[in-house]
Amino acid sequence: MAVTQRLLLLKNHHIFWLTLGLFALVVINNVLNLFQASNAYFYQKLASFGETQHTNIVLITSKNLAKNHSELIEKITEYNPKAVIVLSNQNITPSITNRVYYPITQSEYCVPRVEMWSSYHMRIPANDKESLCNSIWQTVFGYEGQQPRLIDFKLAVSALPKFSAERVLSSDVMSEQLKNKVIIVGQTSSAFNVNIHAPKLTGLNDPLLLMAYAADSIEKTTTVIELKPSYSALIELALVISLLFSFQKLAVIYSFVIALASCLFWVVVSYLGIEFAAVYIPVGQYIIVIFSTLFSALIVRKLSEDKALTGVVNNIQQKMMGRFLPQTFIEQASPWDPIIQLISQQLDLEKSIFLARKEDDHRIVEIRAINCELDNIQEMRRDYKRSPYSDALKALGIVKISRPFFKNVLNTEIEFMVPLVYAGDVRGFWALSVIPNETFDRHAFEKNVNKFAAQVAELLFHYHIYKTTQAKNQNLLNRLVSFKLHEPIDQQVKRSLNDMEQKLTTLELVFNHTRCATVLFNLFGQVVQTNAALEHFAKQHQLTIFEMTALDLLCHSCALDSEVAKGKLRYVTLNKADIHLPAVLNNQHYVLNIKAIHTDGSQTASGEPFQVSGILFEFLDTFENEPQLDDGYDETLSEQ
Repeated sequence: MAVTQRLLLLKNHHIFWLTLGLFALVVINNVLNLFQASNAYFYQKLASFGETQHTNIVLITSKNLAKNHSELIEKITEYNPKAVIVLSNQNITPSITNRVYYPITQSEYCVPRVEMWSSYHMRIPANDKESLCNSIWQTVFGYEGQQPRLIDFKLAVSALPKFSAERVLSSDVMSEQLKNKVIIVGQTSSAFNVNIHAPKLTGLNDPLLLMAYAADSIEKTTTVIELKPSYSALIELALVISLLFSFQKLAVIYSFVIALASCLFWVVVSYLGIEFAAVYIPVGQYIIVIFSTLFSALIVRKLSEDKALTGVVNNIQQKMMGRFLPQTFIEQASPWDPIIQLISQQLDLEKSIFLARKEDDHRIVEIRAINCELDNIQEMRRDYKRSPYSDALKALGIVKISRPFFKNVLNTEIEFMVPLVYAGDVRGFWALSVIPNETFDRHAFEKNVNKFAAQVAELLFHYHIYKTTQAKNQNLLNRLVSFKLHEPIDQQVKRSLNDMEQKLTTLELVFNHTRCATVLFNLFGQVVQTNAALEHFAKQHQLTIFEMTALDLLCHSCALDSEVAKGKLRYVTLNKADIHLPAVLNNQHYVLNIKAIHTDGSQTASGEPFQVSGILFEFLDTFENEPQLDDGYDETLSEQ
């Protein structure tokens, strides 16, 4: 049971499983050589750097070795070479001359081989101790070859002496070119031989060249050994641990920089190891491990962030349950419904019809009507380049219509036309009529209608921009290339935060516009929130409110002893009570209302002692008169 519980606890520990997986990758890689292709690739690149011009290996090829073999060997021995190695599978009779070896035709010597390392011809295999033949490399160079080694390719191809048999037989070589040299003799390569895949020899098809490079490396003792898998595994484990620490602390861009710098560092170290220690550090698998660690860390970070953000979204949604938030204007299915509601509750009009412009056209079409029907239009023209629409555009505001626009117009009814234009964009027109009364002020009426028209035009403009942008973003191709086929978690967080911000802003505005001076303290004596009235109150009475605690303010405003004030605060806190006290500041009398703001079921009480979120102080001016109702002339409704 305990083991099961611990496994369940580890289930969500992404870092633990990431580290465990990377360690397993390192171990399995070094056991099974999973990334040897990458190691071979980087070795053939690094081995191509640098060149040497000196060698004691000479290559002699013959077009018909079976015919001129004996004569060629006799001629070569006259130059007193160190050794002659004849590599040919043709039916030739071995010479009994000393220091002439026939690994292919004589069973006494093993045929020299170059192994494929991944897809490259670069590895000299280890000598087989159980073999009945002798290694030709050991016989000629004393090469033990107890483990596989890599060929050193520093020798320039042009620096390798190559002679034809005809030239040697005609004595067209200098004795210094063959004396004390190891000479490899073979048949001239055919055109259909398989190409060599090795540094500096890519595209060539003469296998004798590969043997010459192997002999040169052995003769110079510059063959390269590979780093032991155990050492490599320890280095990789240390590399994984250090990179995990770095990637968790750094931003993504810096993580990539660290990864690239690490790769460059190991490439340089591997090259220096080849040059000065004849040891090849498997940089290919190191690079794979580095980027595996990077991408694993990024994936785990992404999963952790998504999980945390999803928790934030769920938490916000739970907290916002039961708190009504009306849709914003741009989120409405149609912009006209809230506009009709706005006009209906603000203006008293006889008739009203809104007309919208067709996109990319100068035609308009009726959309919504107030106090009438859409077909209650006598005007037949729907082109805003013609009157009465053009007249309203020229005036850039409300104009009186001389030609009847509505049907069944009364004699006392006045018709108007208003353009809905914002930032030079014609969004539509507003046709309306009004029956004036005795108090009707046409100037004030037109001024108010122009203000409403400007607001409506701006709302329509922003709604159009939002919907156009949203339509482009909803395009399948755009969503595909921007990775938004599914709504990203950050968009969900942004939407949730916008809802909270909208609610918070509304509450702050309401709190800030209350008439009484109000300040909220937490139980630790710190000011949490004040309103504009309190700031004016503090300035009027020279109170450093943000340097005062609830006890200080209570004692100062109510002239109470500290012990008495503490008792009242304690009573409010423990009983979540509401008390009223007289307060006098600069000979001005107030009623101080003190109440505890306690938490409810929808709020978290973590860190809040006594489940009390704070103590609210409200200063009510006892001599402040009640504000009179505005029953005078209201110009915004003067059209009534």
